[in-house]
Amino acid sequence: MRFLAVLALTFTLNTNAQTLPVISDAEVTSLATEISGESAKRNVEGFSRQHRMRGSRGFRAAADQVVAELKRYGYADAHIESLPADGTMFYGTQRSRPAWNAELAELWELDADGKRVTRIASWEAAPITLAQDSVSGDVTAELIDIGVGTTEADYAGKDVKGKLVLTSSQPSGVAPLAVGRFGAAGIVSYAQNQRTAWYGDDDTLIRWGHLDTFAPANERTFGFMVSLKTARSLQQRLAAGQKIRMHAVVRAGQEPGAYDIATATIPGTNLREQEIVYSCHMDHPRPGANDNASGCATILEVARTLSKLIAEKRIAPPRRTIRFVWPPEIEGTLALLNGRPEIAKRIKAAIHLDMVGGGPETKAIFHVTRGPASLPSFVYDVAQTVGMLVNEQTATYAMTGSAKWPLVASDGTKDPLRAAFVPLTLGSDHQVYSDSSFSIPAIYLNDWPDRYIHTNRDVPANIDSTKLARAAFIAAASGYTLARIGDSDAPALREMMQAFALERGAVAMRRKDANVTKFAQWYESEMQASLTRFLSGTTAAPAVAGLRRSSKIRGTMGAFGYDYFTAHYPKHKDIRLGEEYRYEALNLVNGTRTTSEIRDALSAIYGPVPLADVEQYFDALASIGVIVTP
Repeated sequence: MRFLAVLALTFTLNTNAQTLPVISDAEVTSLATEISGESAKRNVEGFSRQHRMRGSRGFRAAADQVVAELKRYGYADAHIESLPADGTMFYGTQRSRPAWNAELAELWELDADGKRVTRIASWEAAPITLAQDSVSGDVTAELIDIGVGTTEADYAGKDVKGKLVLTSSQPSGVAPLAVGRFGAAGIVSYAQNQRTAWYGDDDTLIRWGHLDTFAPANERTFGFMVSLKTARSLQQRLAAGQKIRMHAVVRAGQEPGAYDIATATIPGTNLREQEIVYSCHMDHPRPGANDNASGCATILEVARTLSKLIAEKRIAPPRRTIRFVWPPEIEGTLALLNGRPEIAKRIKAAIHLDMVGGGPETKAIFHVTRGPASLPSFVYDVAQTVGMLVNEQTATYAMTGSAKWPLVASDGTKDPLRAAFVPLTLGSDHQVYSDSSFSIPAIYLNDWPDRYIHTNRDVPANIDSTKLARAAFIAAASGYTLARIGDSDAPALREMMQAFALERGAVAMRRKDANVTKFAQWYESEMQASLTRFLSGTTAAPAVAGLRRSSKIRGTMGAFGYDYFTAHYPKHKDIRLGEEYRYEALNLVNGTRTTSEIRDALSAIYGPVPLADVEQYFDALASIGVIVTP
């Protein structure tokens, strides 16, 4: 009876309350009606015209586009933070990568007389056909099929010196042997990545290729990317004994440059020194529409919407400062947080958008992703609350043709959003914010899968304006809520958290594991404490008595184009812990937990793991100065 009475009281309270905590229904309506998926898609189209490699002219052009739009939206402080990148400077665990630009790249098949007959690849037509970090070259040579090309056995009986090699591997994986050891003149790759259910359905796709930014001089080369269909045709001809000669010409290379990060702020009213940051990643080969012109355009639309509504007094100004940033993926965020530590210290939460506009053709599922279990935060529950509202409203609209907040673009779909609410997945800048060097809770909005990610078919035509509007609403409402929270909002937020805690508790109970129960109790306690700290503007006091992380090495162990752990620990291939276990293991090092306690926490989060595997990883981290043992 007591349970029923409490449930009835809760129901009564909820029916009389506003729909979302902290912000009123009138403000929700203002956000929902002002956000424009059509406007966001126009910016997607603009970004998609640029080949946006880090430090490149295309990236700078996209950054300039962002700043120009921000100024048009009323952001007087819109500017580009330029952080030098020359290949030698470090930003925490990130070795800065020099800028890479290309002017020309063509691959032609020649006839018996040496005349060009078929153009296989062209930078002008599709920049994605040139592997990132290729160097200049002008080669006329025979094509040799080396298959995978990553072991010496692949070269048995084949003379590749001075030749072009055809491979199923990424150019970076082939260059050490093919070029560095056996003297090949260049690489033609049909590497297949992103293996989803639709993998292999379209053999005309050309996928993004990479070479090692920091390869030794004898391994530096160029690589062309071709479709599986093209590769199969070449293979069949070679297998039949036909000689294929090609002419490859490339004008490209590295040079000292910078991480150019567009940024702007909406100053807070009375908590200006605290910031909520909106993040995306700008870099990607052209067209890169969903990955990640969509995220960049969506936070730009959030910036436009918030600025306009505040100026028109349709919503109240934020108490905390709201910042927007457009860096290169992972490496740019590491550069920003390490290179501008004064900004890092002010950020209390991040909303990160990476692939948020995939339409039906992409087969994408939209996710509202929580931060790491090692960093509990009420911030994640705020995002889920907003996401659930959008799910409910868009489903109602799809089924009845009417809803209070349908969030439908005039040129978009009318399907329900069906956002999935999931635990941490790695692979984008959110993992930098949430790394224990910074401990910034991050909401991660993202599509997965996407059948066209990292291919020439990731085009604006596959982007859904309606979905952009819905992602923008979730981001805008979540970030605006966090920027507005005050002490008087604590009861409503704790009620919100309690409902989610009950759901999480039920999941933990079903696992019937005492270790899981213990971790769940700690997690919920920290969820409550996270709100207290957020309201007071404080952080958890670091403990230094036990196993702890060095404050001198700040950032994730794996970055983009440079892996700190791999570069510093020669026996990295012997480490048995998987990537997700490694990330959470280091995050759980807090000065109080023992290695055994960390193993128990990892087991609760992901599943059983041997203590010896955790000890092995920590010994490796200690040997390179990342953690300090008592």
